[in-house]
Amino acid sequence: MTNIKSNDKPKFSAKIIADRFRTVKQWAEEAFAFARELDWLGDAKQHPEGSEERELASVRDEVDDELNRCCRRLAVFWHVRAETTQFPDLLIDVIGNQRGDGPDALRLMRRYHALFGDETDKEGEVVPETFPDMFAWDTYLRASALTELAEQYPKHIRHSARQMHGWPMIVSHHLDGTHEFQRMAKLLELGADYPLAVGPRKRRGTDTPLLRYLEPVVWRLHVLRKVLIETEKTRGHEDFKGRLRPSWWDFPEKPPTPEIVEILKIVPKLPALTRKTARVWSIKVIVPIILAEDAGTPETCNIPALHNIWRHRSVKSRGTFQSRLHSAVTDTLQRFGRPD
Repeated sequence: MTNIKSNDKPKFSAKIIADRFRTVKQWAEEAFAFARELDWLGDAKQHPEGSEERELASVRDEVDDELNRCCRRLAVFWHVRAETTQFPDLLIDVIGNQRGDGPDALRLMRRYHALFGDETDKEGEVVPETFPDMFAWDTYLRASALTELAEQYPKHIRHSARQMHGWPMIVSHHLDGTHEFQRMAKLLELGADYPLAVGPRKRRGTDTPLLRYLEPVVWRLHVLRKVLIETEKTRGHEDFKGRLRPSWWDFPEKPPTPEIVEILKIVPKLPALTRKTARVWSIKVIVPIILAEDAGTPETCNIPALHNIWRHRSVKSRGTFQSRLHSAVTDTLQRFGRPD
């Protein structure tokens, strides 16, 4: 897309665009009112074939379908604009809508504060119900209700719980949540499909910079492998880079480079990651991705776990760094990977 410079003649004026949006809004309001007037008809299928009632109910459902498609498309535009807009109201509303998506909400909050400053009153004091405050309160309310929800719908929540390495719950000074956690973990089969072992770990050496760095990388690769294998029949004919979205990346992240795409093509061909397969995963995928994306040089690398390897007295070249990285990654995955 060609950028329009300030001295170029715009194709649209603000008035024309506003008029068109008003027309769209009017159409949407008319469609909404029309559909509501026909809600008394209920399910179209309950009416006899060829009856006026069935025809009207079917038209109403088609209106709802078109309204849904339009809203979904507008929601995409709305969210994309939040990444670059200078208009605070749009950014505020998108942040509120994205609170259920933690990383996305946090990124937009930071962008809002960078553009418009901290959320304070006239005296410069932070006020209640700021974006971070509402995010925390929303999380607290959801976590408070989660146990009851899990007990009522364990078969539903088990799908997600099996992918988790931990369980969200309220931890307080006066309550010991160990028993509740163990009960929920058993009920929901917590972590059964997580790519690393989720059982109790020995205290010593379990909280290392490299493990903290590797865990999200391993999770992304695990999800990508699962999605690529499951969609091979339906999407295998598509361009591979397109199949990586949204499992590996999505807007506003930068798309993967050709080098990364070639590495990721190997992922669905590998066996599941276990302690036994840790070495081949390290050699073929994990270390090449780290070298391509995060390793940098001794001067530019800002990842603590990787910087520690660069600083080792025996590392004098990138080849030596790669060798030590492979050894460290393999050792970590073999220690904390799932049993064979």
